[in-house]
Amino acid sequence: MNKKFVGFLMLLFIVVFSVSLVFAEGNARRGKRIWKAGCRLTCHDGSVQGAPALSPVSKTQAQWKMWFANNHEKIKEVHKKGELDKARVRGGAQGWEDMFQYLHDHALDSAQPETCG
Repeated sequence: MNKKFVGFLMLLFIVVFSVSLVFAEGNARRGKRIWKAGCRLTCHDGSVQGAPALSPVSKTQAQWKMWFANNHEKIKEVHKKGELDKARVRGGAQGWEDMFQYLHDHALDSAQPETCG
């Protein structure tokens, strides 16, 4: 019985560890949808005066990391007039992490820069 219990605990540990690794990073596919609906089409498509047109290749990976650092403080600094409320980033903190993952994975200096779409 003791061997079965230890085996069960080891299996449980492996499952929990594996699941935590999967969810440690953001989900870039979900981040793409959040980015497009919440930021790109709302303000950053080039049609809103004063808001630069942005896409993943607008910045390098290091630049995206800087913008999203410290709970995206730098983004909050330049959106002081309530634009982030208008953007409606879905998913709370995980939504921001997903969006960062998408932008970072497809940045100008990434292995797969996204030039369209």
